[in-house]
Amino acid sequence: MPMLRFALLLLGSALLIFAQAQPSTLFVGTYTADGSHGIYVLQFNTATGGLTLVDSIASSNPSYLAFHAGSQRLYAVNENAGAQPGMLSTFLRNGTTGRWERMSEVATGGDHPCYVSLNKGANHVLAANYSGGSLAAFPLDLMGMPGTPLLMQHSGRSINEARQTAPHVHTAIFSPDEQYVLTADLGTDEVVVYPYKATSAQGIDTAHRIRNKLTPGSGPRHLVFHPRLPVLYVMEELSGKVSAHRFYKGKLSPLQSILADRISVQPGSADIHISPDGRFLYCSNRADANNIAVFDVQPGSGKLSYSNQQSSGGLRPRNFCIDPSGRYLLVANQSSHRIVVFRINTATGLPEPLGQELALPSPVCLLFAQVK
Repeated sequence: MPMLRFALLLLGSALLIFAQAQPSTLFVGTYTADGSHGIYVLQFNTATGGLTLVDSIASSNPSYLAFHAGSQRLYAVNENAGAQPGMLSTFLRNGTTGRWERMSEVATGGDHPCYVSLNKGANHVLAANYSGGSLAAFPLDLMGMPGTPLLMQHSGRSINEARQTAPHVHTAIFSPDEQYVLTADLGTDEVVVYPYKATSAQGIDTAHRIRNKLTPGSGPRHLVFHPRLPVLYVMEELSGKVSAHRFYKGKLSPLQSILADRISVQPGSADIHISPDGRFLYCSNRADANNIAVFDVQPGSGKLSYSNQQSSGGLRPRNFCIDPSGRYLLVANQSSHRIVVFRINTATGLPEPLGQELALPSPVCLLFAQVK
């Protein structure tokens, strides 16, 4: 019996090591003016943190990506305008060749779409038109293909004459219970919330939208919910601050505002994510900072306390992501054309450099996906 237990222990350890070493698929969206092919498909080694390029997909300025594991569809917004309009592209992996192929391309109804997301049941895809100042909601058919979008035009402006003379919808996400769609409008300093019903053809209730006003000149850019608490965190690009809000029935009640970029003369904060266990919050800061700010999250209230900062390992860290295990943080450094991998210190939450990186032209979006 002792030998049997020992053998079972060895087998369990071997299976754990094998599971931890399995590669994960990482999609990379880019800007294509500097020679990028479009979307890159990488394999991420969960044991070493190493990245390997396995495929690329031709696409024009695919600046943000979303993936649905059930339908195995990859969606990208093509951040263009004018003669080459903003588009939503859909891709599917060819079962014979293993290559990703474009299945459809549909106009988003606005210039420079910069964010895409979809609900868990793949009923609707959302696209945020930055320059167009609008939200596009695409119904999806049973094959995951988008139909004609419902367009919601925002209006208004705010106090920054250089950046806020018109609405600029920068993010569109679903609330955790999928009862609402939330948009961050950098141009009007608002988080605009729409009631949502997945089973309705239209999806979004345009007649009952809620315009939550934030601090003038703050420039809300990206949003993330706490994994367990009814708390929404807003990354404010122009102020360099994170604002925390209680979320109830589409309305925001301010909890806190705390500085994320403590270096830049004029902040250019970008992305925001929270660890899967809700213990740490992270923000990327561009401009003069080029770092990732780390916050401790209070377990009861969701309030933040500034903890530390880590160099992003490059210039203009636009987007970053945390791998599904919560052990790694990867940063897309747009201007230095590199993806840099960090291991997260489980005690402090600080991303620590691994010495693993991969050169790619103008990476601006990183997305882990469960590809079959």
